[in-house]
Amino acid sequence: MSNLFANHSVILAGYGFSADGPYLTVNDLTEGTVNYVPILGRTFSLRKLPRRHCIGRFDLETYEKSVCPLDVELLPDSKEDMCPACIEATGFNPSFYFSSYVSPQQRAYNQTPHYVYLAYFAPGYVKAGISSEMRGIERLLEQGARAARVAGCFTCADDARALEAALCACDGVAETMRASLKAKLLADTPYSFDAACRELADAVARVEDVDAVAQAGFCPEDPLDLSPYYFGGPSPDAYAMQLPDDWNTTDVCAGVCAGMVGANLVFWQDGTNFVAPIKQWESHEIEFLDDEVACEYATEPQQISLF
Repeated sequence: MSNLFANHSVILAGYGFSADGPYLTVNDLTEGTVNYVPILGRTFSLRKLPRRHCIGRFDLETYEKSVCPLDVELLPDSKEDMCPACIEATGFNPSFYFSSYVSPQQRAYNQTPHYVYLAYFAPGYVKAGISSEMRGIERLLEQGARAARVAGCFTCADDARALEAALCACDGVAETMRASLKAKLLADTPYSFDAACRELADAVARVEDVDAVAQAGFCPEDPLDLSPYYFGGPSPDAYAMQLPDDWNTTDVCAGVCAGMVGANLVFWQDGTNFVAPIKQWESHEIEFLDDEVACEYATEPQQISLF
């Protein structure tokens, strides 16, 4: 097999989206470098290995990522994917409003312009959130939203949080969604932008007359279809998409990459798109087998059988 990082120790450190499509962030611990591997249309296999390492740090001012300078190995059952030194150096807490301590880095970051969004995942699943305007729609793509509407723009994160909190207090607007639920909705629910627009319009209609929402600066913009960022074009038909039965226990995924929605890879094999969640693979050592298909997905029953 053709290991893209042969003889190097590498970890899956994250994922993202660029003008050329989705990519995986792979930290090369041997070289001390951060690599961004494009995956759209690529045939490859990803194998998760047992050992875990700190995914490194992120500069909230420059938006640059770097490997962990201490090359800290994490315990298998650790809930963190960063070591204490990198957590402190990064200083980011997405739930800063619940924390008794806010780092200097976070305080500076919070003073930059932020926006609030309503994100659509499937019928009956709309979530509110906030993001720095400097990140554009990257936060929406990381979340795996299928469509979204900006709900308000603000000069700082604290003002944005006020609207987010008001929206999340409304019926039918969630504040959090489990990664496992997102994967199941992606595999099980047909997607159309028209249906997403109707769902988001219904959400706007439910919340716009709520006093707390109006007073917090609710100002919804037109809906965005996020499919082109995930797939390079329209979303594949959900009827040709499956979530393998052992998706949460397998250590390998493979095929022709049709796209990626949030942290869910979508692989094309034998006329079917298979959803491969990899969020829980972050911080694990991996093998990236280029131009190789190391597992076959079965459609009846939906199981994975290794060669």
